[in-house]
Amino acid sequence: MFKLLWSNPHPPIGREEAADVALDGDRMKMLGEHFPIGRKIRYFPEFQRDIVFHTIIIAWRVNDHYVYAREAIQTDGDGTPLAFLVGEKKTRLALGKVRRLQLMVPDTTDMERSLDYIRRASLGRNGQFVRGNAITLIADTCKRGIPSVDTQVDSRIRMKEGPYADNQMILLRPDLDTLTIADQRQKARVQSHVPVNLYLKEDAPPAGCILGDFSDVSLRLKAAPGQAMPPMKVNDKVVVVINLGDVASTYRIKGSVFRAAADACVIRLKQLYKDGDFSAIKTMDVLEIKTGLLNLRF
Repeated sequence: MFKLLWSNPHPPIGREEAADVALDGDRMKMLGEHFPIGRKIRYFPEFQRDIVFHTIIIAWRVNDHYVYAREAIQTDGDGTPLAFLVGEKKTRLALGKVRRLQLMVPDTTDMERSLDYIRRASLGRNGQFVRGNAITLIADTCKRGIPSVDTQVDSRIRMKEGPYADNQMILLRPDLDTLTIADQRQKARVQSHVPVNLYLKEDAPPAGCILGDFSDVSLRLKAAPGQAMPPMKVNDKVVVVINLGDVASTYRIKGSVFRAAADACVIRLKQLYKDGDFSAIKTMDVLEIKTGLLNLRF
């Protein structure tokens, strides 16, 4: 509670400034695959998973040299970075010579205005980009799961030259030891056999489906016995209505199609209808639905 209501303009005790280190080729390959220059990603500040913003990797910064294009990163046949072409003369900087790596993203402080009072206050009086604060980057789902990496805010800068002159940027120091891919199939899922309604359009009748399982980020629907799933495409916007027995336990979830087949589909969770409008689904919402499913009596 104190963290939510009081600001902390300085890095927490015990959180030291990141030290310069030698870069591991395998880790750099993963970083280049999932967090390359130009990639749109999501992030949450200070390990607060219910506060998620969107951003983009503007550049990598190696030994204080800005790298704005992926073509300036030389790799081997497997995609492992070997060197960087830096400066106007495109001088070759070997990976083994790099001691400081930073990721540059736009200053998205203005996005904090979209938060409610409690969550905005939890970021502190000086906001999410206080030097030393943790910023966890999240890439789009790959075949193995969801890639993420923890970073530390190094500084806020205004670019004086180059393609982003006069733009305010944030430099983040990635902790490559935290670069992981979370297998969402192993993430805590609640198995279910609850009948649900799937709406593809506002003015169309729903399709009856069975809720197969429910997790923090997605739900899986199966076709009702003797029926097929309605035609859907990846990224289609849909609404799923889960009724666990009464009005207070009825959940309208807006999401997008992640995977679709004739007999099943996976829907990414986006928003929950609450207090007369759809808003971002939060950790407490997910926990409430999971609890309802686990305690449902058939």
